Amino acid sequence: MKKNIFVIVTFISLFFISCSDKCIEGNQPTPASFFIEVIDENTSENVFQNGTFLSANITVTDVIDTEIPFEFVEGTNIIHILPKTTINANNIELKVTLNNPNTMETEQIFLKYNVSSQVEECYTSFHISNVLFPQNQSQYEEGVFVVKI
Repeated sequence: MKKNIFVIVTFISLFFISCSDKCIEGNQPTPASFFIEVIDENTSENVFQNGTFLSANITVTDVIDTEIPFEFVEGTNIIHILPKTTINANNIELKVTLNNPNTMETEQIFLKYNVSSQVEECYTSFHISNVLFPQNQSQYEEGVFVVKI
């Protein structure tokens, strides 16, 4: 009987020791992303709210015209860009194209950013920094880059 208890205690101890790492299955880093609000340079109105551009006619591409995933946030009329981040890199270029087929108006916003990584215990997290809009005035307000066109 004592031998059985010893085996059970040993088994339970090994189980807890082997599962004691701090990684939780399914625990993943938050994807690196950023938000852009586009406003009219003259009126300071959001260009989606005032109807200058349509949210259905937005494209985000890289320098070789590969589409970059994004979401349009309806309630606030901002663009949430989710670029691929798998390596450290500087001066990555993207292009946001706004289109209104009714008025035949098109606007392109060029931006550059850097990606850095941080190795965590269970995963590597990536961070976007130094977001610049070389051809547009912009400012960072409460987590959103406000870009004037």
